[in-house]
Amino acid sequence: MTLRGSIDVLSHRRIVGWAWEMDAPDVPVTVLVTIERRVLGRCRADLFREDLAIEGIGTGRCGFALDLPPGLLSPRQDYAISVRREGDGAHVPGSPFVLAATFRIVPAP
Repeated sequence: MTLRGSIDVLSHRRIVGWAWEMDAPDVPVTVLVTIERRVLGRCRADLFREDLAIEGIGTGRCGFALDLPPGLLSPRQDYAISVRREGDGAHVPGSPFVLAATFRIVPAP
């Protein structure tokens, strides 16, 4: 089974992208977003995206958006975030993605 997709927005509050199974083009992919073995969320890639429809990626209904609760991820820490297909665990191409800290506290000399 050939999984295609990408992550377009990756922040401490939101993850947006698309996932599409070439061998089952009309069946929405369910994605799991994890850090190590901790599941941050799950969602179906069934949102319409005109850019994908224009590119001929299925019907264009393979986008997803996952909003993360405030405070779930610290902006002071880096994370390796995996986005995988539920069921077989196949990674969306490029996964795991690195989410860099947005600021760091540097101790005074």
